[in-house]
Amino acid sequence: MKTLNIGIIGIGVIATTKHIPALLKRDDVKITVICDIDAAKAEKAKKDLGLADAKIVTDYQEVCTDQDIDVIHVCTPNTSHHDITMLALNHGKHVHCEKPLALTYKDAREMADTAKAKGLKLTSGTQWRYNPAPMRMKQMVQNGEFGDIYYVKSSQLRPRRLPAYGVYTSKEGNGGGVLLDGGPHSIDLPMWLTDNYDVASVFGVTFDKMKNFPEGNDLGPWDPDNFDVEDTAAAMITMKNGMVIYMETAWATNLQQSAVGVVAEIGGNKAGADMAGPGFENHVRTTKIVDGKLTTTTEKIEEPVNMNEYDIFHWIDAIQNNSDPAVLPEQAVTVVRVIEAVYESARTGKAVHFE
Repeated sequence: MKTLNIGIIGIGVIATTKHIPALLKRDDVKITVICDIDAAKAEKAKKDLGLADAKIVTDYQEVCTDQDIDVIHVCTPNTSHHDITMLALNHGKHVHCEKPLALTYKDAREMADTAKAKGLKLTSGTQWRYNPAPMRMKQMVQNGEFGDIYYVKSSQLRPRRLPAYGVYTSKEGNGGGVLLDGGPHSIDLPMWLTDNYDVASVFGVTFDKMKNFPEGNDLGPWDPDNFDVEDTAAAMITMKNGMVIYMETAWATNLQQSAVGVVAEIGGNKAGADMAGPGFENHVRTTKIVDGKLTTTTEKIEEPVNMNEYDIFHWIDAIQNNSDPAVLPEQAVTVVRVIEAVYESARTGKAVHFE
């Protein structure tokens, strides 16, 4: 099996906590280049993560055009995803681009179409679907246990967990706010659970109510003067088969949701289920009629799944075996299209209809 040479572009939190640690557990890859505009940050990551043989560069173009690199991981702010990915694809690299794939549907479509035309792999990082609880709920859907599914909800309402570092609160630097951060997970999860990405319409709202209240944030105080993005977003997504998805995501609320991650619930005419329990990521609570009585049971899924490793391992396997990655490019494109529609609906106060 070929050893794949990997280039990491953008050495922030997602690169150092997800991509690099997972890649280091593979025997068939080698991280040969790490790139960041801040050379000191790259040097620190090289030392802290034991990347002694990795070359440090500050220009992503040098990585994308390096003939010795097979795979590129794009872990930069959202505004640069399209340009870096396109350059990498046009130089024959497989690309794992962090979510969201792009800022616009047009750009995301171009990325996916280019990868397909060139016979290259492309994926994006909506790994929250790969916790044990949603994976069990996915099995239940496939087994027909819910019957006719007509309602799915996904929620990530963080009480005070806004990423105050980097450019998250800057529209110029990040492209948008929480809808581009938690939003891709909250939009993708219900569609993946039901294997339904056929959107009919989107009605969305956004809020920026919390920017002047930085106190008590788990990830440090933010600067209200450098905060011009939404902190909360919600949407009703109607699918072409009539199913409705309700999505909500927020960085900072005065609500205490039971989990800091993305939780989901499914409603069908035979049963319903949600993620509830002392550990939301591995508990499924199911409600249905048993012997004529409405009965609720909670199951703890004992099989451990590391969502970050699941995503990265399947990505590398897809390249090595010419198979599909965990997150398909078409799925990532649809997520971007829905995000774009939420922004448009919030701006106009009207639903956006898909053809």
